[in-house]
Amino acid sequence: MAESIRKFIESRRPRWEQLETTIKSLERGRLSAPELIGLTRLYREATADLARLQTFQNQEGLEDELKTYLNHLVARAYSQIYRSSPPRASSLWQFIRSGFPAAFRQTLPWTLLSLGVFAIGLTYGFITAISDSSFVALIVPPQLIQKVEEGTVWFDSILAVKPLASSLIMTNNISVSFLAFALGMTFGLGTLYLMVFNGLMVGALAGLCHSHDLGVPFWSFVLPHGVIELTAIFIAGGAGFLLGGALLFPGDLPRKDALLNRGRQAGRLILGCVPLLVIAGIVEAFFSPVHVHAGFKFGMAGILLALLLCYLLLPRATPRSPS
Repeated sequence: MAESIRKFIESRRPRWEQLETTIKSLERGRLSAPELIGLTRLYREATADLARLQTFQNQEGLEDELKTYLNHLVARAYSQIYRSSPPRASSLWQFIRSGFPAAFRQTLPWTLLSLGVFAIGLTYGFITAISDSSFVALIVPPQLIQKVEEGTVWFDSILAVKPLASSLIMTNNISVSFLAFALGMTFGLGTLYLMVFNGLMVGALAGLCHSHDLGVPFWSFVLPHGVIELTAIFIAGGAGFLLGGALLFPGDLPRKDALLNRGRQAGRLILGCVPLLVIAGIVEAFFSPVHVHAGFKFGMAGILLALLLCYLLLPRATPRSPS
């Protein structure tokens, strides 16, 4: 028996050494294509050899030491073959390019629900602000009301602090979006309140400016960045309603499983909103307050909206992996 074990070890040791060398090359990131192809074969052979050694009887402690060596070698090979690939820039780009728009299209009814709720708040806020000045005081901060009543607009000050304003705007908008998403866990009621309130705020501001002949300056400021910013907030609100819908209407699934499934979709939506809000913050700080003709701003808003809709609504083919 001892002689057969010795011959077996001598015949197999070169393959084990080759596996160890291959693993070291892979750990250093210097593995050639032929070595990579042969790694799995060497791993399978080493696993079979280990299983065979375990059937032999121990003799003079030799096999115990050898089995320890082979166990360690097989474990190293396994960790290299089956390790998770680290996140790559290409994966992030693929998500931004096609993953997020696809998630948007799949959940479009929830985003439209968010848009509809916001539009109801905006319409009510605008109509009421025109007819009842006391309503405006309940919604709009006093300093903004004072500026408008003096015939000026509040957003001119952004021009003096563009980088700081851009940072603050991005932070605020991202916070609002994540809040709209998180409030979906209140069975959608928190998201509903937030979307209605934001609609009331925009509508009241629009009504206030309209009553003091500042409607064109107001909308020429809001729309260039608003077509991106508000779309992102509608998507975030839709993500919140998606969570609320899973809690209220889980269907055939247990409520926990329905929430997990919808949560994955909602998470993709909210993550995709972040770059949109970064772009909106830059536009709001650096372009929206600039003193140029209102028609130019409206035209730019139309171009940005068209580009955004093309990005979100037009499917893109997934690139094929090289064979």
